[in-house]
Amino acid sequence: MNASELKKAVADDRDEMVQSLCDMLRIVAVGPESKGPGEAERGKYLVALAKRLGFKSIEVFESHDPSVPTGRRPNVIVRLDGVGKKRLWVISHMDTVPEGDADAWKNPPFEPKVVSGKIYGRGAEDNGQELIASLYGLRALLRCGIAPEFNVGLVFVADEEHGNTHGIDFLISKGLFRKGDLVVVPDHGDPDGSAIEVVEKSLAWVKVEVIGKQTHASTPAHGINAFEVAARYMIAVVDRLRSKYKATDELFDPPVSTFAPTSCEANGLNVNTIPGRQVFSFDFRVLPRHKIRVIMADMRAIADGLEKKTGAKIKLSYIQKAVAAPKTSVDSEVVVRLSAAIMAVKGVKPRPVGIGGGTCAAPFRRMGIDAAVWSTAPGNAHDANEYARIRDPVSDAQVYAVLFAGKNLGRV
Repeated sequence: MNASELKKAVADDRDEMVQSLCDMLRIVAVGPESKGPGEAERGKYLVALAKRLGFKSIEVFESHDPSVPTGRRPNVIVRLDGVGKKRLWVISHMDTVPEGDADAWKNPPFEPKVVSGKIYGRGAEDNGQELIASLYGLRALLRCGIAPEFNVGLVFVADEEHGNTHGIDFLISKGLFRKGDLVVVPDHGDPDGSAIEVVEKSLAWVKVEVIGKQTHASTPAHGINAFEVAARYMIAVVDRLRSKYKATDELFDPPVSTFAPTSCEANGLNVNTIPGRQVFSFDFRVLPRHKIRVIMADMRAIADGLEKKTGAKIKLSYIQKAVAAPKTSVDSEVVVRLSAAIMAVKGVKPRPVGIGGGTCAAPFRRMGIDAAVWSTAPGNAHDANEYARIRDPVSDAQVYAVLFAGKNLGRV
């Protein structure tokens, strides 16, 4: 069997893939941080689906979490042994973000609908299409009697949208992965499938709490306006950081570090009170060459100066911090092999990229394991009316099938 015949075997499963993706998307898998039930029911569905597709080696690793109804967060692993000792993992995630503004959806977000070659539903792109694609890509080898070149493990993790504690981090703590493994994380991509992400920016979410003195708005001099101090601090920080950390790296899109004020807490309901407390947050995505601790020191220096001028107190704390993991070499085995499979199926020349978002690749890179992030996607993750183009999971499943088969294509 050659690559063309294997691709046809995948394409023959097109309608079944669409049905399986729709069935999975009907099962809500929103995390408890967003008042969701977690991934238990979706995990059960995927175990049953893998069995129906003919896989014999299926494991479930459960992380204890009292905040979900079942008390457990499942991580599902589907394996197919190959002819060698090397291991190849494909890591996708079961959980999704919530629907957001329900009124912005044309159709109910958890009732997937197929329209004009697209599957609409929450989690269709992020990360449902690639989870299903990897499963059917491996299934094609099973049906065609091709042994993978590698020992392949498909890993469907929990808790990716809220920090990985019950997902990848939990599995790493169990010693499941080791140096020398190859890892593909299909959780970022571009519309033509040419981008392979090899590095991510550092991330910092910073909470700012300004403590002033509340007073009547008719006598503002009797108080310290925390809202005004917060506004002055926000502008001072943005101006300083954007001017000081303006280096560029064309590997990334955008090619600069970003420093964005985001959420802001309410400080009171009435207009005629000078607020004594104001809380807001920053979202920073920083090029790896810059140090988060140095940026925080700059923020602290600005806060100290403003405290002296106003009498307010400014507290800084991390909501989340992730220092950029080491870059995966563009010459690494996983990138080279994945690039060859993409070329064979899609006929496009893969290119390395960096991104500002965090993925499950970062924990592997910190372990010294090469990880490549790739998929074909229009880029509407987390949007209202999120969708997957049917052609993308089909062609990506073909890429996975060719990647899994490796040098064993033509030996059947």
